[in-house]
Amino acid sequence: MSEQVQIHRVFDNVHAHQRIADLIQRYSTNKRGVHRTALEGLDLTACRSILDLGCAFGSFTEKLKGRVGPTATATGVDAVRAYEPLYLAACERTGIRGRFFPSGISVLGSFAERSCDLILCSYALYFFPEAVPEIARLLHDDGVFIAITHHRRNTGELIRLTKKTLDAIGLYHEKHLPLEIITSRFSSENGLGLLQPWFGGIRRIDFPNRLVFPKEEIDSLTEYFRFKSPLYFTDTGLDMDALIPTVLEQITRAALQQNGMSIAKDDCIFVCTLPRQGKEKA
Repeated sequence: MSEQVQIHRVFDNVHAHQRIADLIQRYSTNKRGVHRTALEGLDLTACRSILDLGCAFGSFTEKLKGRVGPTATATGVDAVRAYEPLYLAACERTGIRGRFFPSGISVLGSFAERSCDLILCSYALYFFPEAVPEIARLLHDDGVFIAITHHRRNTGELIRLTKKTLDAIGLYHEKHLPLEIITSRFSSENGLGLLQPWFGGIRRIDFPNRLVFPKEEIDSLTEYFRFKSPLYFTDTGLDMDALIPTVLEQITRAALQQNGMSIAKDDCIFVCTLPRQGKEKA
C-alpha cells in the first residue's frame, strides 16, 4: 500500500480535517499560533507569486492577509482534489487571487526556475522531503521558503499507548509505527541538515506546545486519535478497524486515571533564504 493511500485515508475527509485543526487550536497551550509565529518579522509586501505545498484548506495562505499585496497570486498544491474550493475560498478571504493543482508535487517540474517569491509548506514536507532541491530551484533569489514540521517526540504519549496495547496482545513488537517513520523523514532533529545544502540562510524557530485534554473532554482526545489513526496502522499488516477500538479503550482508561491527558505537540519552523543551484551546494 502506497504512502498516497495513507495520505488519502487521513485527509480525504476535508471537514474532519478542519474539525481537528480547530480542536488542536482549542486544546493547545501555546496560543500564539504556529503560522503567525512563522511569519513574524518578515516583510512580504513585495511577494507576488506564492506557492503553498500540501496546502489543504489554506490555513497557512490565509495568514498572509494584510502581509502581501492585492496583486499577489497564491498557488495551492495538494494531492486531495476536494480541498480546491476550500483553498480558493481562503485566497478570496485573504484578498488575493488563487489557483489550485490537485496533482501533488509532481507539478513542480512544470514551474519556471526562480518563479516563486514565497513558498509555504506546513506539516507536509515529511511526505516529500526529496522535493527540497526542486523547492530551492523554484524560489526567487530574494524569496523565502517556510517549512513547519514536528519534533520526533510529537504525540509520543499516544504512540507509546498504542505500542503498549499492541505489545500486550503480541502484535508489532518493538517496531516503529508508520507515523514515526513519516515524521522522522523531516523533523526538527534533521530538518536543518536536509535544508542546508540547498539554502544559504536558515533560521530555526522552536514552537513549544502541548495539547491538554481535561478529563471531561476525553471525547475530543479520542476524536483526535481516530482521525490520525491511519498514520498509525496503514502498511503494518494489522487489522486497523479491529485495533482502533482497543487502543481507544486504553487511551480513555489512561486519561481517566490521569484526570485528563497532556500530549506533546512541539513543532519547529524553518525560515529559508538564499536558494542554491545544484552546482552551488555546500
